[in-house]
Amino acid sequence: MVVKEIWITRHGYREDWVTETPHLPTNLPQDPPLSELGLKQAAELGDYLKDKHIERVYCSPFYRCLQTVTPLIKATGVPLYLDNSMSEWYGEAYERYRNPAPIEKLKDAFPEINTDYVSSIPLPEYAENVSACHHRVREGLDILIDKLDKEPNGPSVILLAGHAASVIAAVRSLLDNATEPVRPAVCSISKLVRNDNNGWDLVTNGDVSHLSDGAHRAWTFSGDIPDYEKRKMVQGEPGSL
Repeated sequence: MVVKEIWITRHGYREDWVTETPHLPTNLPQDPPLSELGLKQAAELGDYLKDKHIERVYCSPFYRCLQTVTPLIKATGVPLYLDNSMSEWYGEAYERYRNPAPIEKLKDAFPEINTDYVSSIPLPEYAENVSACHHRVREGLDILIDKLDKEPNGPSVILLAGHAASVIAAVRSLLDNATEPVRPAVCSISKLVRNDNNGWDLVTNGDVSHLSDGAHRAWTFSGDIPDYEKRKMVQGEPGSL
């Protein structure tokens, strides 16, 4: 069995976009949870995807991404794996990568996580420019999909869940087109289908028709420091350049 369909989504609306003092379940400032709107979006996303025959979810290890896929996981029982290919991108805002919580702590909050799974690639250690982000995502997905294709009873339909940057880079990687116009809103959906040449066709790009409040925070690359990290630097957040 080979992978035939890949669905890709971005996390829902973040709580730190609503308040400057979000509660932090993991006690990490770089790991805010979803806001009330984000939780609503996650529920609508799960309701939309629950009949799409998704067999596995490969998710960024950040709290908001796990919250985003939880309604789908609870509704379907689909296995949940953490894969660093879809993790956050900070650009060159920080000298070292700002890690998510340890998997043991995440497992307490999200018991559905399969802790036996080993991510396709490790988390980055240092700052990533745009090119490095694309390379990291592509490397991870190449390893992941090759491994799944070789499984005798591997999945034919998977969901990737991540952040704006990793979602964009994932779509571009699968299409082998580093300039494909992708601008994902929160909880938007893209879908790719494998073609007869063993490549991928993009059949849905950033769809939000399943979201009752429409598109929010659509984003794309605009340099090696994300705009949201630039704002933190202006505000003087500890650890910013």
